Amino acid sequence: MVRGISQWTKTLSFPARISPQKPNKESKFYVDPCMSPILPPNSINDNIDKTFVITDESYQEMETKKAIMESIVYCIHHKDGCKWSDELRKLKAHLNTCKHDAIPCNNKCGAMIPRVLMEDHLKYTCSQRRARCESCSKEFTGQTLEKHIGSCGYELLYCENKCGMKVQRRHLDQHKLGECVKRLVACRYCNKEFVFDTLGTHHAKCGHFPVACPHRCETGVLPREDLEIHLKNHCTTYLLSCNFKDAGCSFKGNRFALDKHLEESTKTHLSLMCNVVTKQQHQIAVLKSAMAKLSPNYTGTLIWKISNYSSKMSEAKAKEGIELISPPFYTSQYGYKLQASVFLNGNGTGEGSHISIYIKILPGEYDALLRWPFSHSVSFTMFDQTTQPDKACNIVESFIPDPTWKNFQRPSREPDSLGFGFPRFVSHEMIKKHHFIKDNAMFIRVKVDPSKIVAV
Repeated sequence: MVRGISQWTKTLSFPARISPQKPNKESKFYVDPCMSPILPPNSINDNIDKTFVITDESYQEMETKKAIMESIVYCIHHKDGCKWSDELRKLKAHLNTCKHDAIPCNNKCGAMIPRVLMEDHLKYTCSQRRARCESCSKEFTGQTLEKHIGSCGYELLYCENKCGMKVQRRHLDQHKLGECVKRLVACRYCNKEFVFDTLGTHHAKCGHFPVACPHRCETGVLPREDLEIHLKNHCTTYLLSCNFKDAGCSFKGNRFALDKHLEESTKTHLSLMCNVVTKQQHQIAVLKSAMAKLSPNYTGTLIWKISNYSSKMSEAKAKEGIELISPPFYTSQYGYKLQASVFLNGNGTGEGSHISIYIKILPGEYDALLRWPFSHSVSFTMFDQTTQPDKACNIVESFIPDPTWKNFQRPSREPDSLGFGFPRFVSHEMIKKHHFIKDNAMFIRVKVDPSKIVAV
């Protein structure tokens, strides 16, 4: 639709202000008679042949109109995207072809559509357009197509059960009831509902699911939850192990044969159980001994047994610096934590000729509450294992800690690598002359005494 001059001049946009030149009030202008100007009274001069005289006021009005019509303006739809600009007198012609100017729909649907949007309107939104349904290929007008799309029986829809299938609307109910793998179905044995694709997994565990006796007895099938009781109490072909199987009885038979076996084998079973009790008593004694070794020693005295003496001595002679470490022990429950170490082939000045022995102070749980430096007397005793105690010749060495020696200060997280002791504790020659080694074992006592001020 093209607007009239009174409509579109209200929305014009001028690039610049028009200021027409005003003529002199005394001047007179002449125009062609065909222009038919409006002449004021008494304006014709009889001496001028075939011409008309225009007053200053009339001429000014005509010049102003001409200047306005020659002014450069933008299209009234420039805010909508039209980039046209030219003289005002050309605007009316431009609006006849402007793509942004509204015109009646070509399909006569009654809508006023901008030319630039006409193509999309005719294709997608016009109520009188002709279009085919993509699902059923039938042709409809635009208005009826919109109603049809929401009810077309051939339209593909996703199953509401979220099985991932697309089904035509006309078959959707049938799919949900009988084909969908995510539909709810009841187990035919326990009547509980499950998703269809998990029903097989449920049947593998369902307590009401019928199973056959694995031993093919005359019972046939029975619920899975009753199978264990059946095998234990009713199956006539199931072989049962004797109740004393763990004690060593190897009998197997059906339920009736087992009852007879238990009645006839009482003495055998009693003998087997006695053997079990004997083994268990031995195991208990071994465990008690192991527990005793693992239990903390709070007495302040360590009796250290060094077993396999010959092999350990050979290893010490073959490799330099072999050190044997004792279990840790405490001076009291909340006292100092100590540990002894032995070099069978000697260390320092005793290397190769003596047994060296040392004591280390280890970081303990209650070091913050103890008095430092460590000042208890320490004694080492190697026992003579002779069969005549009155002739025993034990080796004893002892010392009182020097408070200035760093070994007896409060230990850090990493204890002293050597400790303090005697590098020439017992010579190898002395060991050979007495019974310090018996049954390939050696016994050493380490005693810590807070009450002694002189070592003994």
